[in-house]
Amino acid sequence: LARVAGFGSLAVGLVGGGVAEAVKRIGGASEQVSGPVFISENNSERLAKTLCRMRGAALKIGQMMSIQDESLMPPHLAQALEKVRQNADVMPVSQLNRMLKDELGSEWETRFSEFDKIPFAAASLGQVHRAKIVVDKHLKPREIDVAVKIQFPGVAESIDSDLANLKLLADVTGIFPKGIFINNIISVMKDELKEECDYELEAEHQMKFRRMIASETVGDVLQFDNFYVPSVIPELSTKRILTTEWATGVPIDRVADFPASVRNSVGRRLLKLSLLELFHFRYMQTDPNYSNFLYDVTNDRITLIDFGATRSYDKDFVSTYLKLVWAASNSDRAEVLEVSKRLGFLTGEESQKMIDAHIEAGLEVGRPFQRDAPFDFKGSKISNQMSRHGDTFAYERLTPPPREIYSLHRKLSGAYMTCIKIGAIFPCRDLLVETVKSLKPELLLKSHM
Repeated sequence: LARVAGFGSLAVGLVGGGVAEAVKRIGGASEQVSGPVFISENNSERLAKTLCRMRGAALKIGQMMSIQDESLMPPHLAQALEKVRQNADVMPVSQLNRMLKDELGSEWETRFSEFDKIPFAAASLGQVHRAKIVVDKHLKPREIDVAVKIQFPGVAESIDSDLANLKLLADVTGIFPKGIFINNIISVMKDELKEECDYELEAEHQMKFRRMIASETVGDVLQFDNFYVPSVIPELSTKRILTTEWATGVPIDRVADFPASVRNSVGRRLLKLSLLELFHFRYMQTDPNYSNFLYDVTNDRITLIDFGATRSYDKDFVSTYLKLVWAASNSDRAEVLEVSKRLGFLTGEESQKMIDAHIEAGLEVGRPFQRDAPFDFKGSKISNQMSRHGDTFAYERLTPPPREIYSLHRKLSGAYMTCIKIGAIFPCRDLLVETVKSLKPELLLKSHM
């Protein structure tokens, strides 16, 4: 009932805010002169604050939307949702104790040699604690540090109702532009959230990634460059608790303070990782949060954590998507348009303005791969260029993108944004060329290399 009341209070606030915005526009007192009155700066703040307060699935919704097609969002709505992505409350100690007892048994404390009840991190679905355990008890006992991720009570059970309430809120207020196709986003979110609430499934993803990263090479050329995935502690993991080896390092955005040689190396490795995940393995961790990538300066190593948002992709889809990226890297406008229709980005009935905007945005995505020279992600202003067609997408798009695109573009845009954040400058085209050479060499014959 409290969650329903939360959404109800938000709806009332948004409607009131919309009316106030309309009055301000009529009187010439608003800085906004166009767009739906419900998408005002004040209403954006109302939405963000409510989602943060409600935690759980409601907060996760806002966080997912903050990195979802941001070029379609009015700037103030995007900024408000960015605050949502960075905030989360923690559970009371009594609730924490109850969760640990329910999942690990009444004697749970004896299974750890140390357990810090103050979380060092909190997110939308749960919080993470540092602890110590003793391993190899019957051989050569030793103590190791572990990370214990504990799900907030009731999160999984609130998904359907939270999403239904969000859909009702969107229908009543029209706070999201029609080109976002909010109902499709909600449908995708439902599937993703239910998987992310299953920590046993996440443990499987993490163990699979650990095996992948351990392999020295992929194909003949591309290889993993000093990545690491912490091991899972199965005996201390359940559907709502995940215990893993402790990971060292700083969040990847802190690499911005390091020398250029480090920034460039880290950026290139992250982009290579994205290409390997998508095109070679068709298996990708799709949450680009900076804290999911930890840089260990001592060992020049990138540690990957948090595999709840891991997705598999169909072979035919990935093959066709590679054609799209390759066409964009060669500035082939006709091929970008044709492959986009084949993938379902366009119906063929769009206005010329929408078609041009889509092609231009596609070419911008391919810009880092268009030349052999090092690409300056920050200096190129690529994010500004990609967002300049936002109004066109928001109001002239006729069909939602393929379901796979939501998670895929979340990860790829995250890789680009990380390179921008850390100021990385490095050659990218050779990474794509080697990918194409190993998977679809016939495309090389069609390019003007």
